[in-house]
Amino acid sequence: MKHISLIKDLQNRLPWNKFINNMEKEGFFKLTHIKTSKVLESKFNYHSIQSGYVMLVGNLIQASVIRDTSHLHIRPYILFRPKEESQLRVILKNSQKINIPITFAGGKTGLSGGYSNYGIIIDMVDFQSYKEPIRYDFKKNTVRVNQNVLISDLIKYTLLRSDNKLIFPVQPASSLKLPVRVGGLIASNASGITSGKLGSVENWVETIRIMKPDGTLVEVGRKNPLFLKIIGGNGYFGVILSATFKLYHPETNLKQAILYGYNIALAFNGLQSVLESKIFPLVSEFVISDQKLPGKFNELGEENSEDKHAKWAVLIKGSADLADKFIDIMNKKALCDWNILSEEEFQEFLQERSSFALLIQSEDNTSDFIAFPGFEDILSEPKHLPEIIEMINDIFIEKGFHKVIFGYGHINFRKGQGLLLHMRLPVHIDFFFKENQKKMRLICETVYSVILNLNSKFKIKHKAEHSPGPFKIWLDPIFRRYLRERVSEGEAFTNPHLLIFDELFIRKFKSSISDLSNTDNDDFLSIEDKKDLFISAMRLYLSGE
Repeated sequence: MKHISLIKDLQNRLPWNKFINNMEKEGFFKLTHIKTSKVLESKFNYHSIQSGYVMLVGNLIQASVIRDTSHLHIRPYILFRPKEESQLRVILKNSQKINIPITFAGGKTGLSGGYSNYGIIIDMVDFQSYKEPIRYDFKKNTVRVNQNVLISDLIKYTLLRSDNKLIFPVQPASSLKLPVRVGGLIASNASGITSGKLGSVENWVETIRIMKPDGTLVEVGRKNPLFLKIIGGNGYFGVILSATFKLYHPETNLKQAILYGYNIALAFNGLQSVLESKIFPLVSEFVISDQKLPGKFNELGEENSEDKHAKWAVLIKGSADLADKFIDIMNKKALCDWNILSEEEFQEFLQERSSFALLIQSEDNTSDFIAFPGFEDILSEPKHLPEIIEMINDIFIEKGFHKVIFGYGHINFRKGQGLLLHMRLPVHIDFFFKENQKKMRLICETVYSVILNLNSKFKIKHKAEHSPGPFKIWLDPIFRRYLRERVSEGEAFTNPHLLIFDELFIRKFKSSISDLSNTDNDDFLSIEDKKDLFISAMRLYLSGE
């Protein structure tokens, strides 16, 4: 397969001239590059760009910048930054009428390359449905928010406006450090530090206002069949404009504590007992390391004369009764120490924990490594995690990578599912040089092997929490068939990930679009076929073409 030319070939097939001409008739204007100029020209260009009517066409710099944190990226041909619903409607109607693939970028904090696209990317960062971005209704204990509102602002303002009586219930730890926004929160059905007790987005959204592929507006309530397609739907079935959330009234006089110890296996045993006892504190986070815990967590256990470095820590916040029960079980089962924390001390540890998504820790102490995502959300009962971690590290070592010595995540007990462990493959930076095609392939093979073994040996699906982006399309033939049908019926946007996969499939098997319904299934595809298609697709995104 000609991996480098495939994306460009797909891009060149699209009716760009027709689309651009239609958009210019609607008041949009084409801009191919941004350059420094005289002051008056700069002012004009600035106001033009900020108007929301600009089509950035074939701009390599801008197209390369709009990417998430996954290292999986494809440059769009056109980039839009609409500000109003009328602008967005024109873009959607004109693009979908001639089957140009379209995706939406919000906070750009994803870990899957979800909006990678050789067609059109719509950057939603400036888009507002309502002039008032956040509106509280304290009679109903709800909040209506625009899709571009930062979750960190929502967490802060909810406490402030309610006099510390209510909280915004979905709080991803990364939102304390990264620009996580409402649209992405809903599109990925995110959870967070309160998920052990409160669950994910789907438990707290009341209504979602969306724009469908044909440009129509719909208010989607919980009983609407679209509801669960939009939540966790990656923006495939409608673009999120705003939403109304229920707020949560936590108990007062909460107790904060940090527990820590020196044996990771014992920690998982203790957490298994906590799970079986159905103890759900409001906040429950954990961190583990074979060597030493990072940052402020490394100060724990300094009083221990045998081993100054704690290997695990659990941060909890809940009612005094629940906190005491949690500590009692962990003390008996995990032989741990603990400290009762003030609110200020608790927040310091929580801030530290929120930065771990950006942290790399491996056996090699150099800084030349990238934490490569792909399978990082592992949802399992605690008792299975030692075996799971051992299996993952065996695969890493077999493929020539360093083993992972560091993990973190949520204690996700609300639905009886266990710990949500985040682990990432530490990859040396030179693996990402385009000339190192063999090394790039090795990354893809390793990610695929971990995903396959997690599913076959432990029944663990990839991407338990973060948006799966193209991974779901690469791995699931049933979903691919479903999405093709929805796109053909106008119920889903023309999807770049699906079109790329279909083109790879057609080239590999020398088939046609019409053959896909019969051949793209588990009966036709061998294990090696599935592996080859996954790796071929992933390499395209790694190359960034």
